[in-house]
Parts: sequence; C-alpha cells; structure tokens
Amino acid sequence: MTSGSSAASHVLAGCRIIVSVDTRAAGGRFPTSRAAGTDVLERALTGDGAQVMRVLASRADTPAPALLRRAVHRAGFGGADAVLFTESSASWIEAASSTGAIEANRRRAEAGQLLLIATDEQEARRLQDARLPARYVEQPTPAGLAGCVVAYYAGGARSLLTEAGRLEVRSCGVVLDDRFVPLSRGAAGLMEALLLARGRVLSRTELGRRLPGGERSGRAVEVAVARLRESLGSIDLVQTVVKRGYRLAVAER
Repeated sequence: MTSGSSAASHVLAGCRIIVSVDTRAAGGRFPTSRAAGTDVLERALTGDGAQVMRVLASRADTPAPALLRRAVHRAGFGGADAVLFTESSASWIEAASSTGAIEANRRRAEAGQLLLIATDEQEARRLQDARLPARYVEQPTPAGLAGCVVAYYAGGARSLLTEAGRLEVRSCGVVLDDRFVPLSRGAAGLMEALLLARGRVLSRTELGRRLPGGERSGRAVEVAVARLRESLGSIDLVQTVVKRGYRLAVAER
C-alpha cells in the first residue's frame, strides 16, 4: 500500500455526503414533523468517516443560490457520493435542470455512484418522476437516514473485484480490500470511469471528459493517469492498452 493509505475502519471513509435542508431546518432542526436534527445527522455521518456538506434548499419563488448550484454540479460530476433530502427535493431538481447537471446526476445515480435518499415516499417519487433513482427511509430520523447510508456502503454493492483486490471508488479516493487510499477529485473521477467500464478499454477521449473541465486533450489524460498511478503507488490497478487507451485490471468479467 502507499504511505497515504489507511485502514478503512469507518464504513463511510472517503465519502462526501450532501445534506439538503429546508431554510426552516437551518438552525439545526428538521421541521417538527421530522422530529430530528440536522446537527445530529451530521455528527452521525462524520462519526462513520464521511465528509458532510450542508446545503440550503431554495424557495420556489427564488433563484437557486450559488451553493446549491455548485452542489448539484458536484453531485453530477464525481464530487459527492450521496445526497440526503431532509425536506423537498424540488429546488434540487430545478437547480440541476437549470444548470445542465441533471443528466449527469441521473447517470451517476443509475450507476449506483450517487445515492439519493428522501425522508418520505412522496419526495422519493418526486425524484423518480425526474428520472433520478431514489429511495426513502421509513423512519426519517438522524439514525434512520445515517443507517440507510451506512447499510448501502457496508453492503459493497458498488465494489468490483480487481487483480489488486476488491475495489470501491468514492469521491475522495478508493477503498481496496478495506484500505482507504485518498485521491484528488480528478484522479477519483478517472477511477470511477474505469470502474464503471468494468474492464472495458476507455480511450483518452473518453477519459478526457472525466477530468475537471471536461474535453481535455490526450496529453492531459496521460498526465492525469501518471499522477493517479503515483498516488496509488505499488497498487497496480490501471493498465495501458497500446494505441487504445486504459482499462481497470479487473479479475472478473
């Protein structure tokens, strides 16, 4: 392992989770009907190793604030692993649509790389109507929400067996056989693309779309892959296929 790796003793190591809250919940509590506190939820998630970003949902008659627009872009382009909606998801859907990030949110959610959780069936259905795969919790409490996230990651549903071990890619790095290796956002994005390809060769053009800014040159991809390999150290995960591109060293097809 590289010197930067560490035992992933926390289930959510390397996960960045966005918590979308209503303005009424900004002071630390959900609306009374939720009987839960956003501060408690945040502590539960960080206690399991996650980084948490709290974002206020905008009202229907106001434009989406800059932080919300950045959050929907982050979620669509590899900068977050989950979004928890403690209130209405309408402003998230609107912001994602208006910024052009909704399709990217949809692709990552469908691939299992972006977990979307609402606190009731109606909000989950609102997300599903926007073709954003979502689930909801029976008990919308901090423990219920955090437990749903932990169960998802503990189940290893997003992992893939590679020649170096069982791999899972998260927004802040990779977990390989229960060892967490931190990566830059760009490097994690490359790893996510390779993971989802499941051993298929990706061209430099395809990978260039996954770098920050998108549509990067073949040379920029080569540099990014070199830096990724440097971060991984002795972990041999990325294979070069001459004149074609790169692939993940998978052990199962």
